[in-house]
Order: sequence, then structure tokens, then C-alpha cells
Amino acid sequence: MSLSAQTTGIIVDENKEPLVSATVSLYRVGNDKPLAGVFTDIDGKFELNTQKGQDYVVKITFLGYTGQTIECRNVPGKFELGTISMEPESHTLNGVTVTANNTVRKADRQIVVPSQLQRKTSSNGIALLQHLQLSRVSVNTLDNTVTTTTGDAVELRINGVKAEVQEVKALQPSDIQKVEYHDNPGLRYGNVSAVIDIILKKKTAGGNVSGELMNTINPLGIGDYQLSSNYHAGKSSVKASVNWNRRDVNWYRENTESFNATSPAIENQEIGQKTKGKYDNVNLSVGYDYTNGGNQLSVTFRDLYNKTPNSVSDRNSLLEQEGTTYTVTDRTRSNSNSPSLDVYYQREFAKDKHLYLDLTGTYINSGSHRLFSQADGTDTQKITSDVDGDKYSAIAEAIYEQNIKDSRLSFGLRHQQTYTRNQYNGTYTSDVKMNTSESYAFGEWFSKLGRFNYTVGLGVMRTYLRQANAKQEKYIMRPTVQIGYRFGDHVNLRYKAYIGGYAPSLSDLSDVEQQIDIYQIRRGNPNLHTVTFYTNELSLSVDTKYISAEWFTRYSYDDKPFMEETTYDNGMYIRTYDNQKGFHRLNSQISLRVRPYKEYVSIQVTPFVNRYISMGNSYTHAHTNWGVRGNMMAMYKNWYIGANIETSFHNLWGETLTRDEASHSVVVGYNKERWGVELQLSNIFSPRYEMSTENLSSLAPYKQMVWSKNLCRVFGVDFHFNLDFGKHRSSAEQRIKNSDTDAGIMSGAK
Repeated sequence: MSLSAQTTGIIVDENKEPLVSATVSLYRVGNDKPLAGVFTDIDGKFELNTQKGQDYVVKITFLGYTGQTIECRNVPGKFELGTISMEPESHTLNGVTVTANNTVRKADRQIVVPSQLQRKTSSNGIALLQHLQLSRVSVNTLDNTVTTTTGDAVELRINGVKAEVQEVKALQPSDIQKVEYHDNPGLRYGNVSAVIDIILKKKTAGGNVSGELMNTINPLGIGDYQLSSNYHAGKSSVKASVNWNRRDVNWYRENTESFNATSPAIENQEIGQKTKGKYDNVNLSVGYDYTNGGNQLSVTFRDLYNKTPNSVSDRNSLLEQEGTTYTVTDRTRSNSNSPSLDVYYQREFAKDKHLYLDLTGTYINSGSHRLFSQADGTDTQKITSDVDGDKYSAIAEAIYEQNIKDSRLSFGLRHQQTYTRNQYNGTYTSDVKMNTSESYAFGEWFSKLGRFNYTVGLGVMRTYLRQANAKQEKYIMRPTVQIGYRFGDHVNLRYKAYIGGYAPSLSDLSDVEQQIDIYQIRRGNPNLHTVTFYTNELSLSVDTKYISAEWFTRYSYDDKPFMEETTYDNGMYIRTYDNQKGFHRLNSQISLRVRPYKEYVSIQVTPFVNRYISMGNSYTHAHTNWGVRGNMMAMYKNWYIGANIETSFHNLWGETLTRDEASHSVVVGYNKERWGVELQLSNIFSPRYEMSTENLSSLAPYKQMVWSKNLCRVFGVDFHFNLDFGKHRSSAEQRIKNSDTDAGIMSGAK
């Protein structure tokens, strides 16, 4: 008779730190079919149910480490394997390069396994991304933003699901198994610049409550507060989270502008006065998931509420014009509420065949009130605008994926239907009704041939617009080609070329006017057409145990993009958009990452250059921006310190050149399993925070400078807690989540 027994052990890494979520599988001797499998807990411990007197084989695996096989003969009643140390591996296996820094380079993505030390010293999912120092990714934990170093948005996902920054921030680092970084995504992701997919660990029944409170001490007006929870029971799970993000600061806007259509020209010089900027954003999410094997149903309700009593574009100033001083006030208050319902279904036909379906409905109610006044003491000129907007949209998407040996076939269809009505009252009145739709279909094939891999795909995009009696329709072909080659174990070369397209925003397409000030009008253009763009990307990466380097270059050309155009009509300067000739963009950077002392210290330096050429129907502008980014992360036990510095990033589009602030920050923190605290220091060596916007129009150029002392020498304190009860099952692995956040309202703000 066989009696019940237990086999236990502890898995640690090369630094004797526990390996969380290592896979431990149990086999009979001589049989390749696993009897059971478990994951190690937060202390690296595992427990297997065995039978006394039997013979077993225990296999231990963890991504980035050499697997271990342990044979256990005549197992006693309680068998302790003790502490088992795993060693990092660095070799090539089936076209996958595994390096000692826990990064797996696949043909279509990178897989990064956070170390135990990185998890221990991270307060949330966003902080963990910062600690990973992904190439071409910039993470700002104070503003909770994740972008590429070329200024593009990064698409965030959790278990394949599109997610907001607040959802990633709600994640506990100990729950994250790995991070899949698609730094060269294809048609499956709509050719976005980058995708970060965070994969969570598998869990059993139980729940979690976590929260985070961040508030600045100087000034007191910046805060970010989050509370989230989840509970699993059998095949069902419920989850909820709420995030409140607020700003209440003061800044100054200085403006120099010229109006050259008349003789003599009008020269205005505005001296900025203290102006308040204040807003509150609340994100709410409540969801239910049912999972049965590879099949899944997920229903999620989301609501985003925004209240802005003092817009970031507000200004108080003194206007000097030909010896006369005017008092200028520009105030905008707005609010919006956008509830949405997302219903998702996933069907697994076989291990390598999946179908994903998603339907999202969104309603956006928005309102805005603007008052502009210019007074000289005896006369006051006022401009008012009230906008009430309603938008209804539905998004449906279906994707099928199938793996065939070393290849993958995927194809899908996405359609968005939108109805918008915006009512404008005040100095100008208008009632805008608009029906728009956008459809996209694609097919993509990925395959590997030894060290060589390639991807070919074709997408078709259709846009449709109807406003009053006018309508337009356009089709764009979106082919893509990507090839890659691996030289040895450490060097990868990739090239990608694709054609894409984008449609104008609803506010630019509307047939409406909004007066900016007593000289200028902003006017929509319903005749704008969808734009086709062409992109080429080349990257060369080298990964070793102590040094990682990557050279990345991207050239893109937008054919007939809708960019700004300034004209003079009936005594007013008209600011509008039109399809211009073209736009050239070249981005190049070299990222060097050094780990001089294992994982305890990591230093990354990235010099870059951006070159822009904007070709309008009546203008041509060019600009070159040289800069550098650098960051350092040091970790030891539960302590960590990080530093980041960036020179100003410039962007030229149409006739407008923006220069972001040069910034630096330091974070110091202490983290435990259930709580942690962090001190955030931002721009502590700067006398003031500033950024500028310059318009290069020959007809009506201007220069705007925005600066604030509230946004430099910022001291913030972040406290978080994490309370687990029971053991958890993994969060639902939804592959698609769609959203609609564009209210389609035109602003008259300057």
C-alpha cells in the first residue's frame, strides 16, 4: 500500500535570492508525462504531493536559467530537497537567445524576466518597467507615463489585454512573471511604435487588496492615489480598481507674436502673470471573468471622469502694444465623462489555434466653457464659447491566430462606427453632426529559417466620413515586411518596412469656427483626407553579460499630411489645417547599458538626433535636435536609488516647433513584501521648469514660453501597501481591449 507523502524545497538564484514563479514539475521515473506541476511562492518554496516508496523525477525550469533535473528514489514520508541553486544560462536554443541578464531575444520580441531583486525594489508595475531599463522606452514614475524615446506612445498590455497606465500601476511586481517587449510590432498591433505586454503568474483561489498614495510636499498640489482589489473563486473572478490623479499648480505664460498681413505689422509682447492650472481625473474599472480551460468570457465596465476648472492653456498676462498696456485673461473650464462596456470572448480550438472576439461600446459626454478678454482700462473686448458634446461609438474586433511549427499565421478584422454631435454657442454658434467609420483587415505570416526570420503581411484600411451633405471615403493598402538575422549568440540585426495611414481627428474635420482672440480664428476643414505614410527601421543590438548596446534608426515620410496653414481673410488671421505636400522624419539613437556589478548597479546612456523637414503648400521648415538621455539604477536588499536626466526633446510638425523641458529626477525607496515608501525628487537643481512653442509662419509667427517654479524642486512621498489573502489564480488573459477617448471638440484656446 502506498502512503501519502510530501516533497518540498527552495529555489534560489545565483545570488541566493528566492526565485519566484519557477516551474517545478513531477514525473515518474521512465515516463515523460508530467504528474503535477507547481510554481514557487514569493520565498522560492514549493511543495509536491508524492507517494511514499515511489520513484520520481523533479524538473525545475525558470526563463533565463539552466534547468535542473533531480531523481528521487524510494521517497520517504516527508522528503526535503533543501535549497536548490539555479545558474543563469547563455546559449542559443531553437532560434531563441537567452542571455545572463534575463533577456530572451526572439525574432519578433524580447522576453524579460525580472529578477527577484528588481521585484523586491519596485513599488508597482510602472516602477518595475523603469527598473528593467528597456531600450527605446522612457518611463516617468511621477507623471505615470510610458513613451518611446522618439516621443511616440507605447501600447501597454496585461496578459495580452490593452491596458491603461493606471491598470499597470495597480500590478504588484511579485505577481509579474515576465515582460514581453515588442519593440518592432507588426500588423497584429496596427504597426504601433512599441508594445509592452506584462504576463502575470498563474494563481489559485484567493484575493488581494492593494493601494498607493503619492503626494508632493513641495508643492502640495500634485497627487496620485490608487486602490484596487481582486477575488478568485473556482473558474470565476471579479476585480475592481479606482485611480484619482490631480494637479493644482501655478505657472506663467509669456507670448511674443507678430501679425504681418498689414502695414505696419502688429507686434504684441505679453508678460506672463501667475495663472492656476488645476484638474482631477478619476478612472474606475469593474470586471468579471469566467475561464474554462482555454476558453474565456470577460465583461468589464470602465468610466473615466475629468474635471478641469483651470485649463493648462489658461493665461493671465499684460500685453504691450505700441505703448499701450492691455490686461489679457484667457480661462477655460471643462469636464467630461466617458463610461464604456467591454465584452470579450476567447475560444481555444486547439493548443495552437485561437480566436479572439471583442465588442466595446462607449458614450462620451463633454462640456467646455471659455472666456477670453482683453482690456485697456476703458474698453473690454470679450470672446465666449460654450461647447456641449455627445459621442457614441462601437468597436468590434476579431483575430485568429495559428502556430504551425516555427511559423505563425494571423489575420483579423476591426471596425469602428461613431456618431458625434457637438453644439457650439457663444461668439460663434454651430451644430455639428458627424457619422464616421474606420475598418481595418489584415493577414500576416511569420516564420523562422535557422538564424534568419521574416514577416510579411498585408492590411487594408477604409475610412468613411459623412457631415451634412458632404461625405468622403478612402482605402489605404498597408503592406509590411520585416527580416532579421542573428549572428552568434549576442548580435541581432533587424530591418522593417511598412506603409500605414491615419485619419484626421473629429475636431479638425468639423465644419466649425472658434475665435482665438481679437486677431485670430481657428477653423475646421471637413475636406481633410486620410494620410498615407512610409516607414523604414533598422536596428543592430549586442547583448552580453555586462554590456548591452543598440543602434536604432527610423526614417518615415508622410504623404500629404494634414498640417497647419495660416491665411488672412477679412481682417482676421485664420488658423486651420490642410493636406500639405509632405513631412520627412529621421530618428537615430545609440543606447548603451552597462552592468558593472551584477544586477546591483545598471547605467544606461542614450545619445540621439532627430531631423525634421516639413513641406507645406506655401512653406518649408527644417530642424535638427541633438540630445542625450541617461539613467542609473542601484539596488541592494530592500533598498534602491535611481537617477534620470534628459536634455530637451524637440518636435516639429507643420509650422510649429515645440521644445520640451530638460529634466532630471532622483528616487530613493525602501520596499517590503506588504508595504513600501519612496521619496521622489524632480528637477531639484533647476531654478524653474520651462518649455516653449514656436510658430514659424511668415504671416503670423509667435513664440510662447511656459514656466513654473511649482514644477521644479519637487519633493514627493509615495507610500504603498499590498494585502494578500489565500492563493490567487491568474488574472484573465484577455487578448483584446478597445477604447474610444476622442470627444471630437474643437478648442479655441491659444
